[in-house]
Amino acid sequence: MKNRYLIILFFCLISGLQTVKAQTTGSISGKVIDNGTQETIPFVSVIYYQGLDSLNAKALQTDANGLFSIKNLPFGSHTLKISFVGYQTQKITKILLDQNRTDVYLQDIALLNDSKMLVEVVIEYRKPLIEVQEDKIVYNVDQSIFSEGSVATDILKNVPLVTVDIDGKATIAGKKNTRIFIDGKPSDYSASSIGDLLSILPSDALESVEVITDPSSKFDADGDGIINIVMKKGKKLGLTGNLSTRVGTLGNYNTGVFLSQKNTKFSFTGNLGFNHNVRFNNANSNRTNFFTDTTFNNQTNNSDRIYDGFNTRLGGNYQIDSAQSLKFSFRGGYNGGDNNSLSNNFFLNSNQAIQTLRRQSNLSANSNFDFVADFDYTLKTKSKANYTLGLNYQKNSTSSNRDFTKYTLNADGSQRLNPNLQLNDNENLGNNLEINLDYDKNLNFLKSKLELGIKGAFNASDESQAVQVYDYTTNQYIFNNALTNKFKFNQNIYSAYLSYRFKIKSWSIRMGNRAELTNVLFQQENAVKLNINPYLNFFPSLAINKTFNNKYSFGLNYSKRVARPRQNALNPIIDNSDPDNLRYGNPDLTPSFTNQYEANFSVFSDNWSFSPRISYAKANKIIERFKTANADRTSVTTYNNVGNSSSLNFIVFGNYRESKNQTFNAGFTVSQINYTSVVNSALSRKGIGIRSNIGINYTFTKATAGEANLNYNRNVAAQGTSNGSVETQFGIRQNMFKNKIGLRVTAVDPFTQRNNTSLTEGPNFYQESFSVQKTRNFLLSISYRFTKITKSNSKPVSQRKK
Repeated sequence: MKNRYLIILFFCLISGLQTVKAQTTGSISGKVIDNGTQETIPFVSVIYYQGLDSLNAKALQTDANGLFSIKNLPFGSHTLKISFVGYQTQKITKILLDQNRTDVYLQDIALLNDSKMLVEVVIEYRKPLIEVQEDKIVYNVDQSIFSEGSVATDILKNVPLVTVDIDGKATIAGKKNTRIFIDGKPSDYSASSIGDLLSILPSDALESVEVITDPSSKFDADGDGIINIVMKKGKKLGLTGNLSTRVGTLGNYNTGVFLSQKNTKFSFTGNLGFNHNVRFNNANSNRTNFFTDTTFNNQTNNSDRIYDGFNTRLGGNYQIDSAQSLKFSFRGGYNGGDNNSLSNNFFLNSNQAIQTLRRQSNLSANSNFDFVADFDYTLKTKSKANYTLGLNYQKNSTSSNRDFTKYTLNADGSQRLNPNLQLNDNENLGNNLEINLDYDKNLNFLKSKLELGIKGAFNASDESQAVQVYDYTTNQYIFNNALTNKFKFNQNIYSAYLSYRFKIKSWSIRMGNRAELTNVLFQQENAVKLNINPYLNFFPSLAINKTFNNKYSFGLNYSKRVARPRQNALNPIIDNSDPDNLRYGNPDLTPSFTNQYEANFSVFSDNWSFSPRISYAKANKIIERFKTANADRTSVTTYNNVGNSSSLNFIVFGNYRESKNQTFNAGFTVSQINYTSVVNSALSRKGIGIRSNIGINYTFTKATAGEANLNYNRNVAAQGTSNGSVETQFGIRQNMFKNKIGLRVTAVDPFTQRNNTSLTEGPNFYQESFSVQKTRNFLLSISYRFTKITKSNSKPVSQRKK
């Protein structure tokens, strides 16, 4: 009944708004200077028109200071022609105005003083590497020399505020529950495979990466931040493509192809990517156990993983007529490989003398398959209101076959009894379906925009584990009923949202609320089915921004978010791949809610930008891994609602253009995190987290460019800290044959391997762990670009937006 009323209310609101006329306008401004003297040129002629419609061009002049501002321009692509007696005429094309970029400020437009060569120079509008927009930070992938021949993981490591851990999982600095979206749709339902997906997704197919630290009510409330990977769309008429391949000294290699075809009614993009990857890790840990007697566990582990990944995507857009369009995409991927590891666990007494040694070798074969189908139908009415009906279906399948051999040795190295032999067969099947209906309309009143919609998300997974151990009495493998188990998980979320944003002069305000009704059901084999009562939550959000002279902005944000326990955290199936350190999920977990507050400021000039921000988040019943040590010197790691937390984050990033050939960008985040728990005083602690990055871009010639990036991060958890090493990446690119061929040489961590040091504390143990991943690698990339588009006789010159 509640859902019926909600739908009726939704359509009543839509019907009532049809009579309101829409206004979708923006502005373009800039300054014209002399290329030689760098002085402003007054009273320059500026002709402007939309798209290619030069017949309806309009004109104005710059003022006495060379400044101009064109307001009330309709959304779309615009062209400027700037001319003055004695100077070359310049044409600036492809200046896009839309809801995310309503006001464009061009950097100084330099006219060449040459009265003998009055030719027209075409300036193609070029996006900067990093854009700070009203509600997100945009990293434009194609503006980095690492954009061709790489994979998504390589790109994410250089995105402001983003940290990529040793397993390829990407998070936003200062955020513990980051969601990964692709083209605005969640893609991280299977947490175990998201790292593998990013490691095979070719960067050639990426348009940009959006870091959304304060998601609006339109987005799902789950997650305290979103990394949205935007795929390339067909934009140029005709056929364009890019073919690239890369090989490294570490033994890894990848290849990929991207194609785009567009005509007046239909456009499509397609990409294929293959990646062969190797990973070598060495780790050791020292744990002190505090019981009646103090004992010690010293463990070493060496592992080698070799795997192949394949990813393909086909997307398209069909313009049915002037009012209707259909967008669709299909994506599939496969990842599989082998992992070999050898571990030694030394048990020492209070005098640190070796008592026993457990040695185990693990051989495993893993495979993962995923498929995604996505459809969006959009209808634009005469009043320019938009209706969008979306459908997203995802299916994934993961399997793992593991062979364990464990030996128990005496202090002198002699073997005790027969080795323990075990076979594990794990399967995980997941299905996810989302259906959404959205409405948005731009209104004359206060230049406002109304957004509302409803959504149903249906998530199901079926995980199983079959374990067999070798019985020496019968000389055959028999099932271990204590470890053999099945776990089925279903989560359905029904949601509705309302968001309204408006402008009052230089002030922009966005407010909204989202309602989500959650229904969860899960079941273990041979256990009673557990039904959790459906629960309804509301998630308000508010954002206030003010701009000054197109150069300064200030904002305040608030939002409420939720972290629901995922199936991997709930799954009680025991992972005994390391029998001395068991792992399993906790079906008793409850959701964690977070209130987030942020103040941000941005200032821009012709040569630099600076964006500091302060955020504060307070969460209750946070979900984290929790480790305990047993009297028999084994340990158990599971998930718990460990307590409450608060975090204060100071974030700053910016860029500086020293010259037209050299730019710098840098970011720094420091987080003060406090944990409190009335249940376990050991979890009441404080810690400092740090994330920093520095990047340098240098253009030697029109065909040669170099780039360098440096990253460091230090994380804090409820039971300790993790210190990462400095990661470095250097590259130089050379374009040849009219930019059709590109060569790039990249050095990854040439000075040191990637290492990680962590400290973990519990009520009765203290553990230090150290790991090294072999990451030093030198790579050669080759790319080939082609196009079947009629070329212009005009000479392209880059022009950046500011």
